[in-house]
Parts: sequence; structure tokens; C-alpha cells
Amino acid sequence: MARPLPFTLLATSLMSVVMVAASMPQLHAASRNAFPGRRIGGGTRGECAARPLVHMVPASSVFAPGDSSLIALLEGPSPDPQPLEVTLRSASADGSVDPAEPPMLQRELPAAVNRLVLITIPAASKPLLWESSYRCGAESGDDEFGFITASAPPALSLLVPEGGVEDQSIRQQLTALKSACGGTTALSRLQAALNLGDGVIDASWPQTITVQCF
Repeated sequence: MARPLPFTLLATSLMSVVMVAASMPQLHAASRNAFPGRRIGGGTRGECAARPLVHMVPASSVFAPGDSSLIALLEGPSPDPQPLEVTLRSASADGSVDPAEPPMLQRELPAAVNRLVLITIPAASKPLLWESSYRCGAESGDDEFGFITASAPPALSLLVPEGGVEDQSIRQQLTALKSACGGTTALSRLQAALNLGDGVIDASWPQTITVQCF
């Protein structure tokens, strides 16, 4: 018969489990408070870069996709739409990455206007840095994360394994929107879900936008 663990060893083991479990929400909260990302890209001068590019994530720009592995972004009106590049890279809890490490996912999507893009991403047990930017031409430069970006500032978000209530609400929205692939959805629904003001969604946007899934 196996000998029972001494009380001190058993207590230490239990305490370790409790400490690991308790640290998970703290690490998640730290990511939300410290990540220097931005869920809204674009917005600079020039026809290509003037329209905002919006990641459908909480205002902290930290999001847990969950089991659905769905992410989404909004593109508005433009007289000269350009292709969109979406990149995912393995990251630390604060969003820093190794620029020499190849992306986990890199896709260029065809140019379009007034659309919601839904993307199914690979499952990941560690944080991912999500960058989306318009391919606006020759002007480029290194940003704070070491990426070569287009002339419009990219939207940057941190995707994390563990989430909270705000993540669950957005995940439910994305799962429901997946059934609309190839169709349209009301813009007001998305504006309310993301709490976006008129400074982002202005009168130039249509009342309905297309839904494309990749």
C-alpha cells in the first residue's frame, strides 16, 4: 500500500495548485491593462489610409477567441480600396514578438469596401499578436513591434487563451454572424457591440455591410 503524503508536502502541493489557478485571471487582467495595442488602424491622410480598420475586440484590444477560433474586422467606405494583410505571430503576455520568427498566419485579402471580415484562425495555447493593415504602396517603416507596415498605422490586438465576460459577448456575436457569410448585416449591431462612436463610424458608412468569411 502506498504511504500517504506527509501533511506538509500535501499542503504545499495544494497551495501550488491554488496559486497557479489564481494567477491566470491576474495575468489576463495584466495583459488588458498593459498591452499597448490599438483595435482601430488607418485614419491617416490619403485615400487608401483615410478609412478606419477596426478589429472586433474589446476596447483594451485584448481578446480571447475561445473554441470558435473566430476573429473579425470592419472595413469602411473608400474611393480607392486596397488589399488587406492580416498577420498572426506568437507573442508574450505583453504582446512583444521576435521579428525573426516567421508568422503563424499571414494572408492578403482582396480589396473591398463596407464589409465585415470573419477569419477562422489556428488554435493556439499561447498569446498571438494580430496585425491588420492596408497595403497602401511604397511608403513603409518599422513600428514599435518591429514590423514593416504600410503607410497607414495597423490595427494591433493581442489574442489570449483565457477570456472574460466581454470576450464571451463578442464571441457570441461572431458565431451568429458566421451564418451570414456571403450576405449582409446591420452596421448598427456591430457599432453597438463595440461601443464605437461617430468618430469611427460616421455618415459615410452604409446602414448594412457585407459579410465575408475566410
